[in-house]
Amino acid sequence: MSDITRREFIRRSLILSAGASLIISCEDNDSTPTTTIDTSPGMLGAASNTKKVIIVGAGMSGLVAGYELVRAGHDVSILEARDRIGGRVLTIRSPFSNDHFAEGGAARIKPSHNLTIGYANHFNLDLDPFYATSGDYINMSNGNREIITNNTYLNTSYGSVLRKEYMKIRGGSDLLPNAFSNSSTLNNKIYLGTPVTSIAQQNNSITVQTSNGNQFIADKVLCTVPLTVLNKIQFTPSLSSEKQTAMNGGYRYAPSTRIYMQFQNRFWENESLSGWGNTDIPEEIWQPTWDLSGDTGVIMSYLRWTPAENMDALSEQERIDYVLNRWENVFPGATNNLDSGTSQSWAQEEWSKGAWASPTSSQDAALANHIGLAEGDIHFAGEHASDDHGWMQGALVSGLRAANEINTAS
Repeated sequence: MSDITRREFIRRSLILSAGASLIISCEDNDSTPTTTIDTSPGMLGAASNTKKVIIVGAGMSGLVAGYELVRAGHDVSILEARDRIGGRVLTIRSPFSNDHFAEGGAARIKPSHNLTIGYANHFNLDLDPFYATSGDYINMSNGNREIITNNTYLNTSYGSVLRKEYMKIRGGSDLLPNAFSNSSTLNNKIYLGTPVTSIAQQNNSITVQTSNGNQFIADKVLCTVPLTVLNKIQFTPSLSSEKQTAMNGGYRYAPSTRIYMQFQNRFWENESLSGWGNTDIPEEIWQPTWDLSGDTGVIMSYLRWTPAENMDALSEQERIDYVLNRWENVFPGATNNLDSGTSQSWAQEEWSKGAWASPTSSQDAALANHIGLAEGDIHFAGEHASDDHGWMQGALVSGLRAANEINTAS
């Protein structure tokens, strides 16, 4: 194992735990694993009863379900309201220059997220450390600016995981949904700019109507749209009372807004800083392309709940000005070095209306077990229908769970 890097060893172990079989050469001069052509982390058994399946939503859960259902032999079409795939996996590349980018949505990957890591491996995507491994971190609390050493910060936890253990997809999180959609498996099966307006179950089929007047007939439907916008679709017969409660505001979603600024140079490095840190707003500060070479750099403010809602009340330029002015105490010189800026609000996004499902304890107790239940021949998936709210892993788990329901149905 001397020729195998630690990261590669971890990736092999995780992909195996995800259920993908690897064929690994035992020759001393070959340490690269190869996969059988048909192997994937969520591979389904071959369909004994092929079905026409309509998937509503081309986010992570819809993409993984569609990918595996097609490979199992089903006839699949994916209808997406937006003009892009990925849902709340959104990598922002404009107005940045010099190959910089920032994540609008999903970014961090836990080492336990075997499906996320497994599919990244399946599509030959590289994983890198999420947090900066060089440069010190900033903590701003009660007006006091504290510098935290790189080693100290990385060995503290975010959630239940040490920061140094988090990973990211090299080049941007959107490379994973793009890999699904660009695969030969899903080629020409995804229809963008196609909002679904109604889903009607008959005795032996389901009719799906879209806003542009198209009609699709299916044996099974998988609905993956967030609960916050599920009421845009008319269901016949009506959905269960629990789902109706959830889709009409009874299942809380977290507001999240991010403000991004590209700077002409990485002036913070003059203090040996990484461009990362925290403030007591509370706020996370990331430099997403910390490992990209060049002079320019992008730093972003990641806000949730009330601080995000406060930003949502401002115009984009007001958001940039507000954060930039505040950051003068965090990164002195920010104002003089600004190049460009932009922002992303999930609460204001038409087809999301929230960043991730975050039900109260009472909402969770009353409704969580009903969110992912099939109703007739309509199945449901999405991070909201999983135990991992707000993570790509949750979307993948629920998408595969629903795909298996459809694949094994008579």
